[in-house]
Amino acid sequence: MKKITAVTVIALTAAVLTLAQSCRRGEPDETAKETVALPQPVSADYGTEWAYAGMDRQIPSDDNDFAVTGSGFVYRDGWLGTDGDGYFDLACLREPGSEESFTLCFDAYAKGDGFLRIGLWLYSVDSLPGDGSGGVWLSYFDGLISDNGESRTIPKGAASVRVQMDAPGQRLRVYVNGDLVIERACAPENGGGAVKIISGKGPAFISNAAFRMGI
Repeated sequence: MKKITAVTVIALTAAVLTLAQSCRRGEPDETAKETVALPQPVSADYGTEWAYAGMDRQIPSDDNDFAVTGSGFVYRDGWLGTDGDGYFDLACLREPGSEESFTLCFDAYAKGDGFLRIGLWLYSVDSLPGDGSGGVWLSYFDGLISDNGESRTIPKGAASVRVQMDAPGQRLRVYVNGDLVIERACAPENGGGAVKIISGKGPAFISNAAFRMGI
């Protein structure tokens, strides 16, 4: 009689555990983070005068051209970025002086509320928007780019961005998919020269980051 009871208890316990596991598998995982589907990155070809990072692999900590910091960012499908509330900070380690012209290129993809910030002529690579250290900051959204309080409409989806700073002429020009969207007078601030791209909020991604002295 005891053997039958023990077997019955074991069988009932196994059935309850199986049912509980089945129910848990059917419930949504509240900790899962939505993964944004990324477009196919374009191929790029830059000469030796450029510092270049294709984002198809992780930028090493001892890289001489770029430094990446942040939290919750990923390298995925040829892009560097964040799907959600994380952020990345990509700083160019080739810092131009206030009298040196430079060009920054990258492919951008932002979706929904995601956006990027592009910093130019910053006091240092640690500078952030609103920290009082000055510099020039552009904001890139899906279908919009903002500069100095003014916004311009740009194509939605992945786009190729080219930023040119003419130091002697103190002129800023920004091209999106080859079209000139920003052109204005732009004097260097604080004698700084650091250049960087950061993500303000995801989804926001970059690919094919390239930098050189000169325009």
